[in-house]
Amino acid sequence: MVELKQTSLLDSAAEIVGPYDHMHTEEGWVSFSRLPLWTWKQFGVSGLHRWTRFPSGVRLRFRTAATEIALEVHVMPLTIARVVEEPRTPRFDLVVNGAEAQTQAATAGGQIRLEMDGPLVTKEEFIRGKSEEIRFANLSSDLKDVEIWLPAGAMVEIRSIAANAEILAPTPSSKKKWVHYGSSISQCAETDRPLDIWSVHASRLLGLDIRNLGLAGEAHLDGFVARTIADTPADFISLKLGINVVNGDSMRERTFIPAVHNFLDTIREKQPTTPILVISPIYCPFHEENPGPTLIGDAGLTSMKRPQELAAGALNLPKIRAILEKIVSEREDENLYFMNGLDLFNKADLHLMPDNLHPNSEGYRLMGERFATLKRELIKKLLFS
Repeated sequence: MVELKQTSLLDSAAEIVGPYDHMHTEEGWVSFSRLPLWTWKQFGVSGLHRWTRFPSGVRLRFRTAATEIALEVHVMPLTIARVVEEPRTPRFDLVVNGAEAQTQAATAGGQIRLEMDGPLVTKEEFIRGKSEEIRFANLSSDLKDVEIWLPAGAMVEIRSIAANAEILAPTPSSKKKWVHYGSSISQCAETDRPLDIWSVHASRLLGLDIRNLGLAGEAHLDGFVARTIADTPADFISLKLGINVVNGDSMRERTFIPAVHNFLDTIREKQPTTPILVISPIYCPFHEENPGPTLIGDAGLTSMKRPQELAAGALNLPKIRAILEKIVSEREDENLYFMNGLDLFNKADLHLMPDNLHPNSEGYRLMGERFATLKRELIKKLLFS
């Protein structure tokens, strides 16, 4: 085996792209936060302390002539009792000079195990496993631009990066910056590998530099997220809204409408002309008629019809889609656009949605391809004309 020179991640020249902050232990392990650490005090009763640490869309960028590169990692993939009993194998994707090159799996880590009652987490257990080496070998000896993309469905810690040639600072990116906000269907923890995350796949097809704020179960129009997006330099912003409001039954029509307006207003205070695309929910069979909350039954995820006397203002997905389209049309904002989520994933695609809520890897890649196809001309006009 080729001998590699090892450097702690934070002491290396590699650029960490995607998170706002990082945490590190006395032992040198580095993990990432996809929201700024100042927001953590405002999370309240939520899963954000967990999901923001899942590095969906996070990657390392650098240049090197190395033929072998390795990361020292510790991973904890997700399991959910009665829903995801076996942890999905986390994988790391290598991109060389913009092209997909290799995928390597992590197999020695532990797991994060949740028990849930509907949308509420009733128990959370962190089971720490062993650290391991993720190694990419048989690379060309040419000086090359390298990206290593981290998995979306696990908490990841990295202690060091190693190579058999010097790790150099990356070539500065000239790509337009895209900030995307959404739910688990944007975090994409169900993907087999990082490059299947739909916004990542779309960004590569469109030549954009993605920052992914997909937060499983937690896209509830929180003010601290709106302020974060407002303060983030962006050429294009997309907001995939609505499914978590229904999943968690966290709002009714009375509160949802002004919450969307307030979220947009907060961004517009700092970014008055940045193009914003509002995307409504994709297809979900048990919420096309029934409102939330999402329940966990013997057959998996489901919902329940609400008695008439409790149904006033309750939100299902068709109502969410109509509300969002109306909001966009009425705001008189020439840089605000609407996309129906059914254009990304609809009833005909249900065979690519094993749990009736989340697409699988094939479904997510299909979403990315459809987004790139449907919005290529708009993005070209907005960002490149």
